[in-house]
Amino acid sequence: MPPNKVEPQSAAPPALREGPLVLSDVYLLTAESQGSTAVPGLTVQLDESGLTVRKPDGTTGAFLAWTEVSGLVADRRIRTPAGSQGVVLEAVTTTRTHRFVVPSDNPEGLRHEIRQLSGTMVVPSTKAGPGDRRRSGVLVGALVVVIVAAIALAVLVATGTVKF
Repeated sequence: MPPNKVEPQSAAPPALREGPLVLSDVYLLTAESQGSTAVPGLTVQLDESGLTVRKPDGTTGAFLAWTEVSGLVADRRIRTPAGSQGVVLEAVTTTRTHRFVVPSDNPEGLRHEIRQLSGTMVVPSTKAGPGDRRRSGVLVGALVVVIVAAIALAVLVATGTVKF
């Protein structure tokens, strides 16, 4: 089977993958360029310890242990800079999202493999994100307004200014 061509599995319950998932000819979408620059020639290995990015010369460029990864998805399809079919692989940590373009003759099979691996290795973060903080701030603000209004109404009723 050619590299990055993953055959989807049957409807059987997902089993632990045997051996690492090695993705070759991967592009890193750089954060500094907001994803508009792609660094070519990388290898991404997903195994029992985490996600390893290898440079074209084989040296380790980065390593993310599964304990650092709160999300791993491969849901978006894209054309690689070379023009072939690809999938955007996103590894989410508390500090950033690492995005890779993985060439694949079978994007749906690769997506399935990533989902299966994510389900067995990645522990979703239970920390509140920026949107959650914003929502809770709005709720606290609304609660404060209701409490202040209730106190003001109680004072007005107690002084006889407002009668029911």
